[in-house]
Amino acid sequence: VVVCFVAPHRSTMDMAEAHGTDRQPSVSMDEATGSGTIRWEAGNALASFGEGNRRTQLRWGVPTAEERRIVFEAKPWFEELQRKKETRKKQGEGQDVWMDVLEYSRNVCYVMGRVDDPASPDDAQIGVEEDMILCRRAVWELVEMIYVDRSSAHGFVAEGMVQWLQRNTILLQAGEEEADMQLGNLAFLLKNNPVPETQLEYWQCLQRLTALGWTTLVVEALGKHSAWVQWQHEDQQARPQVSVLEAVTLLLRTMPRYKTSSLQNMLGRSFEGMDGLMHFRKGWLQQCQQLIGNHELWAECGGATAVGLLKILAILAGDEETLEGCTCSWLELFAARLLHVYPNLKAFGELGALASSCMKIKGGGEGELDRMLMAILERDTQELVNLSSNLLGPWMMAHITELLTDPAAASAPLSSSEVADFGSDQIEYYRVLFAMSTASDPSMWKVAVAYLAWCPVHGARATESLFQRLPLHQCEPRTIQQALYCCDQLGLRTTADDICRRAGSHAWQQGHAGTAVYWFQRAGDEKRLRCLGRKLLERVSGGPEGCTINEAEFTKLTLMLETLEATGNIPQGDLSFLVGYHSLTRSLKQWKEVKWTLRNAQCTEDQEAAASQLHILNLGMRDRILDLIQGGKAPRRFWFSILFMVVPLMESRDAVFNVQDTQALVDCIEELTPETVLHPPPPIPSDDRLHLLRGTVRLALVRNM
Repeated sequence: VVVCFVAPHRSTMDMAEAHGTDRQPSVSMDEATGSGTIRWEAGNALASFGEGNRRTQLRWGVPTAEERRIVFEAKPWFEELQRKKETRKKQGEGQDVWMDVLEYSRNVCYVMGRVDDPASPDDAQIGVEEDMILCRRAVWELVEMIYVDRSSAHGFVAEGMVQWLQRNTILLQAGEEEADMQLGNLAFLLKNNPVPETQLEYWQCLQRLTALGWTTLVVEALGKHSAWVQWQHEDQQARPQVSVLEAVTLLLRTMPRYKTSSLQNMLGRSFEGMDGLMHFRKGWLQQCQQLIGNHELWAECGGATAVGLLKILAILAGDEETLEGCTCSWLELFAARLLHVYPNLKAFGELGALASSCMKIKGGGEGELDRMLMAILERDTQELVNLSSNLLGPWMMAHITELLTDPAAASAPLSSSEVADFGSDQIEYYRVLFAMSTASDPSMWKVAVAYLAWCPVHGARATESLFQRLPLHQCEPRTIQQALYCCDQLGLRTTADDICRRAGSHAWQQGHAGTAVYWFQRAGDEKRLRCLGRKLLERVSGGPEGCTINEAEFTKLTLMLETLEATGNIPQGDLSFLVGYHSLTRSLKQWKEVKWTLRNAQCTEDQEAAASQLHILNLGMRDRILDLIQGGKAPRRFWFSILFMVVPLMESRDAVFNVQDTQALVDCIEELTPETVLHPPPPIPSDDRLHLLRGTVRLALVRNM
């Protein structure tokens, strides 16, 4: 599992090459410690450490800004679908999930930029979206129509194919110069030529639009015919042309169309049932044939107008030879045949055979996209998955498998086929690959965690692997807290402790002792806390090299010790001693201030208040001294410094220690030797000096008693 999660996925570079994009692996360099090493980091990121503390990172599949937007906006819909599926499964309604899948599919498709009922198949959207996103959206929409959408069209795909082709014309006609020129020339002719019907391109484009079912544009273009202007000026010579134009326009406006859920406003007579549509279509086709057979009318009309309108009528009547001549690709011929010849063909019908026939006539089928579309039409799920994984990338594969595994689908669900050497099904496999592709992006690792949460077999281990490779040295505290929250939600306590431990080690290396203590405490790492306390104690006490802490660091240390004392969360070891020692010095300073206040008090109330406060301080310092020395918190080399520091306290009029306390402290003093004494300033020069100072402390204890 670990190998699968950290190994780079080749498909991102492969699909960039297959789709003609120039996307190279991302390389970044910064300063770091270490040299001459190479290691895997989070996701599919490879880091190399060279000379001069230079760190080079190589990442595969770096998403563009638009792709990151799609990832973040599609994530809530994916999670919502998974929750609904879990709920339905618990309620025993696993087979009724297809409505949830359809809603999920529509929402994700809108995230990718789907626009229902586009105004016209022009090039207005070129440059707004990348080709890869357009390709993903086109494949997604077709999969939804063939595999999922059975709510309103009841499986009839003719109108769906027409609308799909119209929404994705920019992608599907890419590279077809004839198609591009026709659409561009039509707009130019209608705008700049008062007599557009005299141009061959005008009629060719109208015939193509009629074949594709874009009749709204055809009616608008026929309205630009010069005969209408002549008829308005009472030119009787225009009567035959106007009569024919009116008849053809009426047939276009009454063309029987199947009403779908994605497109409500269409030109033509809409039907919600196929039986009603076919019954009306029979009479409508008879009207088309009658108009075609009116030879006198066509003779009067004459010219290019008669020829062009007759071809439009032949298209409406379903003449296959005319359909072949006016379409520019196998997809256009396929959609035209569905609309004008086989309007009642279902998604479960002979779509594959019809598409293959169109390919033989118009050519095509060699490209990756054509092969994917054919796999969809033939409902060859595994072939579609194999092709898509090489072209469309890990995000697409992690999401579109939800459409292909609908329980009501005819194809075998992907969940039943296990991936070799992976140990789970293809659905989880592609989720893990997608998580790997996002984990290397510092702004997207939470997306990876969210998707791994829905991987029942390898999700927990892959998440642990991800967190182990998070670059905590680059993360803000808020990011680390988010990682810990994710671990808490997923029950990864060991992983959370490891994150805290790494964060603490990094903070200590940066000189942030307080932050390091916080993280080590949160990880429950007593070993590192004791080591950190020992290092701090050596720095503040001087050690063999003298004191190595400056005033700014001492201020930070003081604040840390006071915070630990205030929270009551004091770790064991030298840190506990430092907290107690700091508290004792602070109390002693406060004790001296209260003594001065008591000595200079002018009224009885001030004296009583000071005396009460002094008594509390005496008890507190007594307990703290005994806790440090007898409780074992203070190292033996600090005993003499502590007792010598509180000599003024012991020589005061108040009895701080009782007989047993005094005897115990005297015994402690007797155990001290020059080797076990931390030198107080001025340094102790000899055993005689130690003997003298020891006598001073012993005398203070006796006076106290």
